[in-house]
Amino acid sequence: MTENVSEARPFLPGQSHAYFAENVSPAVQEQVRSAELAGLRGRADLGFETLRSALSELPRLTDDDRVALAEMVSLLTRWGAPGPAPWAVLDQLAAACHTPRARGAVFLAQARAARGKAMAEYGTRALFEFTAAGDIGGQALALSRMSFPADADLSPAYRRRLARRGLTLAQQSGEPWIIALVAGMLAAGETYEGHERAPERWRQAASLLPADLDAVTGEIASLNYLNWALTCVYVGDYQTALEAVARGRVVGRGPWVNKFAAVEALVRHRTGHLDAAREQAALAMTGAAPGIRELGSAVAAAVTFETARRLRHDDFESVVEVAYATSPPCGASAAATLAHIRHARREPRPARGLPRILRKAREAEHHFGWEDALLALTEIAPDAARDEAAAMSRFWSPYPRAAAIRSVVEGHLAGRRGWAALIEGADALADMGEPITAGRAYHAAAKVAPSPAERTRARDRAAELLTSAGAERSLAALARDRSLHHGLLHVPESQRHHVNAGLTPRERDVALLAAQGFTAVEIADRLGITAGTARNYVMNVRRKFGSIPKRRLALVLGIVGELD
Repeated sequence: MTENVSEARPFLPGQSHAYFAENVSPAVQEQVRSAELAGLRGRADLGFETLRSALSELPRLTDDDRVALAEMVSLLTRWGAPGPAPWAVLDQLAAACHTPRARGAVFLAQARAARGKAMAEYGTRALFEFTAAGDIGGQALALSRMSFPADADLSPAYRRRLARRGLTLAQQSGEPWIIALVAGMLAAGETYEGHERAPERWRQAASLLPADLDAVTGEIASLNYLNWALTCVYVGDYQTALEAVARGRVVGRGPWVNKFAAVEALVRHRTGHLDAAREQAALAMTGAAPGIRELGSAVAAAVTFETARRLRHDDFESVVEVAYATSPPCGASAAATLAHIRHARREPRPARGLPRILRKAREAEHHFGWEDALLALTEIAPDAARDEAAAMSRFWSPYPRAAAIRSVVEGHLAGRRGWAALIEGADALADMGEPITAGRAYHAAAKVAPSPAERTRARDRAAELLTSAGAERSLAALARDRSLHHGLLHVPESQRHHVNAGLTPRERDVALLAAQGFTAVEIADRLGITAGTARNYVMNVRRKFGSIPKRRLALVLGIVGELD
């Protein structure tokens, strides 16, 4: 991360607005500020070491000191402090506290740094302590943490009750930072439940805090702006998403620079500004916060898929896993990109992994964020998509983008009867400013158009959108679809002599063997065909790649890694 004065400075000197600690000793305040400054400079690991040293060097810590240290350790963990050591320190601080309020504050700090079931478990511990202390603000925050995790064996209805009870207590506390954090957690729950009011709930949560923010309060404001932006991305409101990113950047410092870059990269890719998406993804990938590098990598891979001459053979599965753990919608989009990459490389079962993403969404009862995975499955493996589409039918949300994707999915699965649904979805996606997805949908519509005129209209609209976005791989697929035209479209230069050149399954089998050096006779023997037929297949493959020499097939097909 590039350091500069505005990004590396602490938000405000003095006591934080959003700490439970009220009387922190000057020595601990100094250590906390030093740790915060290191974290804002992208060195959360050094910031943590500063606090760990303080624990061993500072005698006679008070409970307020322990809470202040715990809250900063939690913050640094969310900013990228690695390994189990921060959790050991948090456990040590919790065990040393004398009052239930202090223990509740430390447990809450652990809940804010945790994920999944651990978030709910620490939230439950915090609720018990804050209830014993009679602290309604702490109870509100603990309830909100318990309400969020989708894998904590709590029904959506019960999580919603917890969140609403938390918001009531937060409002009773009168603390703006508590109200903002709890309102954000309620908005998150309503987003995944597919509530139409969720985007507006995020807007309200993001606007609750004043402009003069300390580090911890700034973290809350930034979190709400980030999640508001992400919600708008998957709703299909890209203008508002960029508005939320711009506002978040005013209050976000340190790792938030990279987090907002990841969201902007996603917006720019969706809206067909691939150069800007690549730039923002590169910035996101310089961050240290957990999961943000992977979110940037996922967008970079999506851009590369559309623009690169040859697809890389990196192991993208780990990126998908971390992206999903960080943000299920972003993980579903990353999984869709991986499936498209595998399909372009003509790998066996390219859509593997997508059903698992959809199963997770069903188990968590998510009505939001899985649409890209189902769309990719439908485009790549429609037979497998039928059962998944039926299973997901009750989880569609009323959000505009979900409605458009649903039309496209249903159009794909309807075959020749899917023209109207495909056009409806493609028009909606184009209207919301998503040219690549819309262009692919128009391409699919052209294949099943009921008349030559409508086929031409859909084909030309697809070409227009994909060209405007610079989506050269999708444009190449359209150009190679000879059923739609007679050479009127040209394959982009970056996509010539590439694996996605329209090989049939048999040509693929022959090409793989020829690339390994097998003769026509040996290929014929392995595949159960005649030597003459094998020679014809080899010639067809070479011709599709510009009559390249047989010895270059492995390189041009992008299968060198498969032959090792």
